[in-house]
Amino acid sequence: MTRVAIASLGIWHPSTTVDNNWFIEHYAAQGIDVSGLLNALGHKNRYLIRDSFDTTLTMSVKASNDAIRRLGCQAKDLDLVAFASQTPEYLIPATALKIHHAIGGGERAQAFDINANCVGLVVAVDIVARAMMARPSCQLALVVGGDYLGAHSSNEPVYHSCFSEVAVAVILHKTEQGNGLIDSESRIQTSVIDNSLFPACGLSNIHRHDVSAQVKFTPFDDAICISAASESIRLLLSRNNLTPEDINGFMFSQFSIGNIRQLCEELGVDQDKALFISDEYGYTATNSPFVAFYEAIKRKKISRGDLIVFWSVGAGWQSTAILMKY
Repeated sequence: MTRVAIASLGIWHPSTTVDNNWFIEHYAAQGIDVSGLLNALGHKNRYLIRDSFDTTLTMSVKASNDAIRRLGCQAKDLDLVAFASQTPEYLIPATALKIHHAIGGGERAQAFDINANCVGLVVAVDIVARAMMARPSCQLALVVGGDYLGAHSSNEPVYHSCFSEVAVAVILHKTEQGNGLIDSESRIQTSVIDNSLFPACGLSNIHRHDVSAQVKFTPFDDAICISAASESIRLLLSRNNLTPEDINGFMFSQFSIGNIRQLCEELGVDQDKALFISDEYGYTATNSPFVAFYEAIKRKKISRGDLIVFWSVGAGWQSTAILMKY
């Protein structure tokens, strides 16, 4: 059976790191206490663009070259390049096209951007894998996810103190080896549709001087999505004749250690199967489940042939879970 599988994974982040104390002191000077929030989320360190000219584009190019190098292919071999971000460096042309140009991609290829907020790379891998199955000529695809929210959220302590700048590149290929994408399941619930807005004023108003073009965030209980996530994952597994115990690794959204604990409890699985890496990386937004996946492979917690569930949730909110055999 032909499937689309993960052939290679690349990652890149800035060298500059800051810990919780940097944010706690920064906001304490403004009379704002973020210490309780950061302790509850489980974050400790962040990779931040502070002493360089990096952007989502430059980070994504570096992650892409890393994935290409690890696989041993050439950029000209890629049939498709997709980029997932809520903070692309460019809207025109598509950032995926800029990545394709920077890595030296070939002429017979396709490039496009996807924005599903913090569930972006999970959605992009799902969509691209299905597009590859529908196109016989599409054998190799690069799917990249990255955000630079720090540039747009200095007025919003929750966003500013939680997010970290990291890009992840995933190379997908067609295979007959039995591994690859198996299934996916999504949920949408829009009770908090306006709680996260960027730009706050709407794109049509960004040149007005009396409005904010930064992120606008209205706090809400992010745990509202956990029951829906549990339901989605159980349905995803049951229709493929699997149980949570059959899964070797759960790569969940890395926003909160509490959410991961709660989701593991609802699924009845050992939390050791759901690696939490935001203590080291901070919350990397659109690609956070794949940063966890990268670390799980690096730490030898995941091997080829293992069953993996990726899940994350994006602003608004919408969530997607995908089932793959690595």
